[in-house]
Amino acid sequence: MRVIFRTAVVAAACLLLTSGSQVQAQRGGGGGQMGGGQGGGRGGFGGGQMGQPVQGTVTAVTADHLTLKTQAGDFYDVTVTDTARIMKAGAPIKLSNVKPGDSVTAMGTVDAAKKTVQAMMLTDVDAAMLAKAMENMGKTYIVGRITAIDADNLKLTVLRSDNVSQTITLDDGTSFQRGARGVAADVTAAGALGGGGMGGMMGGGRGMGGGRGMGGGRQAGGAQASQPTPESITLADIKVGDSVMATGTLKSGTFTVLKMGVSEPAAPAAARRGGPGNRPAPAAPDAQPPGPPPGLPPAVSTQ
Repeated sequence: MRVIFRTAVVAAACLLLTSGSQVQAQRGGGGGQMGGGQGGGRGGFGGGQMGQPVQGTVTAVTADHLTLKTQAGDFYDVTVTDTARIMKAGAPIKLSNVKPGDSVTAMGTVDAAKKTVQAMMLTDVDAAMLAKAMENMGKTYIVGRITAIDADNLKLTVLRSDNVSQTITLDDGTSFQRGARGVAADVTAAGALGGGGMGGMMGGGRGMGGGRGMGGGRQAGGAQASQPTPESITLADIKVGDSVMATGTLKSGTFTVLKMGVSEPAAPAAARRGGPGNRPAPAAPDAQPPGPPPGLPPAVSTQ
């Protein structure tokens, strides 16, 4: 179970870092989505422009390749080009900084049959960072997807990124916002993997990946355009299926939210082509939430 938890936390880190790159692109280019090339893509984990993820422990590193051993025992040969983005703790590093024994998530073009990856992005996590994130998940921060809402009792049930179902509480001190611009840095400070300036968690869509078209670009004189204040929302705006990241504290053994960023699910490609007004319909409150990713065990409930 600890190995699965480790994989999920590292995967979450990769998403945090990818989404952070997306927001940097929005700030600098006035377009919202980041294009192709170095660090490009929407940051969608498990598909999209950034590609498929493969996570494992580094067993060997050369000038332009590394070998990953996955938790299933498979060995993947990862090609790292000059344009690949390599990140650690929110900062770019060189491939020479990656060492055997590190936990790495490679995102790019995967050939599962040949066990190869043409990497567009690597996220490197050392043991100390990973241990801190594993210890604090569900205690000082939480990242995941809402599966149930009990508005009468001010409770939410979240399927965390480590596949644990946890019921969390809200109180008069809880604040909500659309997107994660004002939350991501706080979540990192609370012990999550990632780096300063991260823009979002769950990749893609109009919420966590930087809000609703918040790519302000640059002003005519070349100065950086100011970023809009995150939109404040209420519990009534939150739906089952929304992605969330939040800071909080334990009160009587229950995680109580201080600040929460909320993202609607990423729209299907057809809806995205129709423009920003096409918000996908939220899941019905009584709908069965999607199951855990392939290879993970059934969710564990933490009340």
